[in-house]
Amino acid sequence: MNDAEPIWSAPLSSVCIHIQRRELVYLGIISQEVLPLEVLELLDGVDQALTEYIGLLSDITIKENFTTVYQLLSEMVDSGSAVTTDTSVLRGLVPVPSLVNRVIENVSGIGIGSEQRPDVNTSSTPWRAQGIRHSNNEFFLDFVERIDTIVDANGSVVSYDISGDIGCKSKLSGMPDLLLALNKPETMDDVAFHPCVRINKWESEGIIGFVPPDGQFKLASFHVASESLRRTLPLYVSAATSRQDSSRTIDLTIEPGQCEGKPIEKVQIRVPLPPSAYNIRVQCKTGTHTVSTARTPQVEWSIKSLKQGDQSSRVTIQYLVRPSASPASSISKSSPHSSSADQKQDMAQAGFVDFEVAGYSVSSIKVDSLRMLRESYKLFKGVRYVTKAGSFQVRF
Repeated sequence: MNDAEPIWSAPLSSVCIHIQRRELVYLGIISQEVLPLEVLELLDGVDQALTEYIGLLSDITIKENFTTVYQLLSEMVDSGSAVTTDTSVLRGLVPVPSLVNRVIENVSGIGIGSEQRPDVNTSSTPWRAQGIRHSNNEFFLDFVERIDTIVDANGSVVSYDISGDIGCKSKLSGMPDLLLALNKPETMDDVAFHPCVRINKWESEGIIGFVPPDGQFKLASFHVASESLRRTLPLYVSAATSRQDSSRTIDLTIEPGQCEGKPIEKVQIRVPLPPSAYNIRVQCKTGTHTVSTARTPQVEWSIKSLKQGDQSSRVTIQYLVRPSASPASSISKSSPHSSSADQKQDMAQAGFVDFEVAGYSVSSIKVDSLRMLRESYKLFKGVRYVTKAGSFQVRF
């Protein structure tokens, strides 16, 4: 499924839309006109809801919690229409599985979830139940930003985009009303909020006002307006390629960029090689590398951590290419266009970069204040900023 398109046609005038998360593939079959993004959003919400209920998802854990999975799916989708994937609402409809419930279901073969269904919340805040109590009242914010960029072989930025999510973990008693003020709300574009957010307050004052659900939830997702982007990269990558007879060489160089002195962790560069590559050799003095020859050959170079001031690190990838055995290619060898095409096919085209910088906001969007109304207890709050590589591609 890794090579399959997200959307493809199926028999009987149907369209299949799928996503893959770890070992699982979520498939939606569409028989009438519908926006593909809505289906993709639903499938992603199904994965998030199942993960929050069950934990690590696999074929084994799904079989062990089949009753819960069945009930969740029946609540999330009704008669072919999406209802909700909000776990705050689902908790009021489907009980979280417990060890006792699993034992009873395994022994009797009968699901007991429907008999112990909690009361449905019909208040004006359906995402939050009444009478919630916590011994420690805490609220945590996670600002996770992703850099989507294309860099050429010289390290120059060809395209650049920043998107982000604001994740929350709420353990607050009663019915608190929170006001979140940011330092640069005007730079946020295409903002999508959780239903708990009061849109009017955001549009008029630039403040996010909301009554939070209990537990973990995504408060907002956003893009950073293009006119406010500085095009800074925490990691600079450049590449050089060469060829000699049937030998191909790729030299990759990385060095820390601008990230306010924060260490760059979990650095990884993945280089897919052409199918004709063999006898792959890798040389690097920093980090570790792995060579995979299953299906498509590729090399992965990993460095645990880089910090500002470190010298540039380098890896050299060498491999041989098998000559083309197709009759068409042997007939057209004299053509300069076909020769150029063959050279492109037997040389790796790009590398894909991954990294994480904790405590750093590439957009400089930060929390100015977080105030609580309605409740009088002391609120413990925390904020964490993380910048990650999204679709970070280095073209050779």
